[in-house]
Amino acid sequence: MPVRTKSQLSVGVVLGVTQTIGYGSLYYAYGVLTRQMADDTGYSLTAIYGFFSLALLASGVAAPFAGRAMDRFNAARVMALGSLVSGALLAIWALAPGKFAFAIFVVLSQMVSVLVLYEAAFVVAARLAPGNARRVITGITLIAGFASTIFWPLTTWLSDFLTWREIYLCYAGLNILVCAPLHLWLQAGGRRIAVARGNGSVAGERKAAALSDERLERKVFLLLLAAFSANAYVISAVHLHLIGLLGALGLGASAALVGALIGPSQVLGRIVEFTAGERLSITSVAIASTAALPVGLAMLMAGAGYLPAALGFAVVFGLGQGLSYIVRGVLPLHVFGAEGYGALMGKFNAARLFVSAGAPMITAVFFERAGAFAALATIMLVALAGVASLAVVPPLLREGKSAGGASSS
Repeated sequence: MPVRTKSQLSVGVVLGVTQTIGYGSLYYAYGVLTRQMADDTGYSLTAIYGFFSLALLASGVAAPFAGRAMDRFNAARVMALGSLVSGALLAIWALAPGKFAFAIFVVLSQMVSVLVLYEAAFVVAARLAPGNARRVITGITLIAGFASTIFWPLTTWLSDFLTWREIYLCYAGLNILVCAPLHLWLQAGGRRIAVARGNGSVAGERKAAALSDERLERKVFLLLLAAFSANAYVISAVHLHLIGLLGALGLGASAALVGALIGPSQVLGRIVEFTAGERLSITSVAIASTAALPVGLAMLMAGAGYLPAALGFAVVFGLGQGLSYIVRGVLPLHVFGAEGYGALMGKFNAARLFVSAGAPMITAVFFERAGAFAALATIMLVALAGVASLAVVPPLLREGKSAGGASSS
């Protein structure tokens, strides 16, 4: 008998809402409030950003443990606990005096974020919609794509009459009073899935037959790790340095317009995937999204200050970036199956967080010492390495299928 769970639509909408709040409160608000934080604590802006980079590195250490917890326990319940702890940490951070406490709670709030942000939500989606996880994951990212659109202006508006501490108290309430109950509401479906698992009624649970060979599995894992890490490097470097790079290329006056196009382009890519994705293989979407990043960068570099080229960059880069979030959730599930999916996502997430923390600093070195084109060229090389890594995966999967078919005949 089929397992009765929450509807796929409700799973996607609920997780989309909690991801919007999670990213808005734990990630996007920080960038808006840095000036207030610096004035209040006495830290320099460099130190404020440095603490966040340190927090990302600490999150990378925590990510594998979070992934294994998702496999071992009810994943939705783990997310509920993560929302409660996130809210508590934000509240304590807002109330705690002193410079040392500030630095500690920046790190702790980001470490616990691995229990509530995308990778965690993808595991819940795989558990609650095992036959259609790709569509649910796309729906989650489609809704959560508006996190910056909502929380950047919301946080800016609130900062006109509230301190950064009062804003984080409000956001703590959102995590505790909205996200945690929604995750608890999902846990019943996860519990039914876990009970049915003993009867083999959950689709997509076993490792893909194409990867029955451990050597091949290891090779594909390393290639995906390289590709996802390269994408993370490129996206992190571009987003933090976009305004400065555009200014150095003579596009400072149009930087806001160029940057504003990336967000809607992300959403457009996810809409296309949501409506037409089932007609395309996820490996094809993965290669296209990864290739879009260097193509967009090439347009920006070739344009050399030409505004239409920069606008084209924003659209193409945004499309690739928007699809890349879906790919990093769906492709590992497609290739390796649902068994051990949480631990697998923890490993990928750890690498992504480590790279995201280091990319802005490395890019800054090239930018300051060799100029904008050198910085962009370095980012481009990393992007091309990601494309090359991912392009090797489909032939390996076909090789595995051929070997599997031969051994079974």
